[in-house]
Amino acid sequence: MSPTAPAEEMETTELSDPVMFTDPFGRYAELRRRAPVSRVHSKQLVGGSAYMLTRYPDVLMVYNDVRFSSDPTSGGSSFLMRHLPKMFRLLSESMVYKDDPDHARLRRLVNKAFTPRMVQQMRGDIEGIVGELLDAVARRGSETVDLVAEVAVPLPLSVISTMLGVADADRERFHVLVERFVAGLGQGSAAEAVRTIPTARKLYAVLEQLAEVRRAQPDDGLISGLLEASDDGDSLSGDEVIAMIFLLMLAGHDTTANLIGSSMVALIEHPEQAERLRSEPALLPSAVEELLRYTTPVPCGTTRHLLEDVEVEGVTLPQGAKVLGMIISANRDETVFERPDELDLGREPNKHLTFAFGKHFCLGNQLARLEGQIAIGELVTRFPDMRLAVPRDQLRYKPSQSLRGLRSLPLHLQ
Repeated sequence: MSPTAPAEEMETTELSDPVMFTDPFGRYAELRRRAPVSRVHSKQLVGGSAYMLTRYPDVLMVYNDVRFSSDPTSGGSSFLMRHLPKMFRLLSESMVYKDDPDHARLRRLVNKAFTPRMVQQMRGDIEGIVGELLDAVARRGSETVDLVAEVAVPLPLSVISTMLGVADADRERFHVLVERFVAGLGQGSAAEAVRTIPTARKLYAVLEQLAEVRRAQPDDGLISGLLEASDDGDSLSGDEVIAMIFLLMLAGHDTTANLIGSSMVALIEHPEQAERLRSEPALLPSAVEELLRYTTPVPCGTTRHLLEDVEVEGVTLPQGAKVLGMIISANRDETVFERPDELDLGREPNKHLTFAFGKHFCLGNQLARLEGQIAIGELVTRFPDMRLAVPRDQLRYKPSQSLRGLRSLPLHLQ
């Protein structure tokens, strides 16, 4: 295709095609080979369409080049953003959707509260939560277990509840609200998002109450850290604290659950790799990195908006265009990864882009890695005979372009 060819003549992918959720890797390989710059249609995109980049260097550029803006208002959506319900508006104004200097300010303040030390201090809590969840499913004996509903989803929910200081008596209600909200957004349609508004309002009230309690009774937890974070006299506003809590809660919930579910399927399909992990426990950190690459729980980050014309692979993308950098494709780029479609738990080097790159590198990457290492390590060790309870082609994925995960995962553990 020539650099001046109209957009409608470009290769086009419909992201709502079921194959793009179940097994999209062949399609992305074809695009990397023939049409690394293409068009994509999706009902989940404002305006319905965008440009899509599929080669590793180009996706890396999306997350590392200031011409690709994270701010949706740079694409002319400020009117829509102003009229969103408050909880959605706060999320749209969080640091995920900011460019520098606003992004740098928010990240600097949040980093003072959400520290690597805080994450490592959660290890004992995470091990305890995983142990309780696996004990519960083990007691089921030969019954079919839904690993998503009974382990993968409750784990990150319990971890974030602990970090936020949600009281034991309030956890069930809190978990129900979070699950309803995430499930609604995961359907990918505007109608479903609208239906989550009452749940979003209830969640906002819960988080606001948690913040009020910590203002009056500070502790060493995450909320107190966010409230107390200060940098040269600057601090987070009340709304920024709530937005950050909500962002951490949502980002940490679905991505970790998707990683655990998809990883178990991958290991069941590659029993020699599962056995390798059992016989080499020290391989666990490398194994989780490979599973992050191989399963890619976040197929693409937020939509970028071009601040000026940008040439990619000989094609000029116009100022104001929306662009998706497909991490799920970059993670299988054969020019970067040797035998990219093979699962190799000892893969080195492994420069996957699952947590994005540059200034927007995932803030919660260490927590996700820690949860994944503990959960996957325990599952592989405790249940060496686990197998699918349904044919592989009956597994259903959530219809979301930005999060790739199973709706359920029926297993026989013993």
